Amino acid sequence: MHEFSTAVGIVNAVKRAAGSHKATRVIAIRLQIGPLSMLNHEQLLFGIEIASKGTILEGAEVSIETLTIKTTCKNCGTETVIREEKPVYDLLVTLVCPECGSKNVEIIQGRECIIKDIKAVIDSD
Repeated sequence: MHEFSTAVGIVNAVKRAAGSHKATRVIAIRLQIGPLSMLNHEQLLFGIEIASKGTILEGAEVSIETLTIKTTCKNCGTETVIREEKPVYDLLVTLVCPECGSKNVEIIQGRECIIKDIKAVIDSD
């Protein structure tokens, strides 16, 4: 269950960012997560809730935007957006370029776990 360690990492990163801006409370966090990160969103949200207890993040609204999977063919250069129609682990085994049929395909998006933005209260002293 890597969701909890990821949640702790997110909470720590947000605390550092909020602290560097002298924030007194974090109101919202927006994450972008790719399907190939293999993160279960519900477990991640629960982990963030647990890890943020007693911190300036406690009670913050956390939203997750799921990114698409994008590939580029190293053979012909075709970029493709893949719509998840089958489990991710099946998808990885069957990745081929829809243009030339090459299996020399690079994943360029879909593995990410990004803190897109943070909304916080900052004291004005």
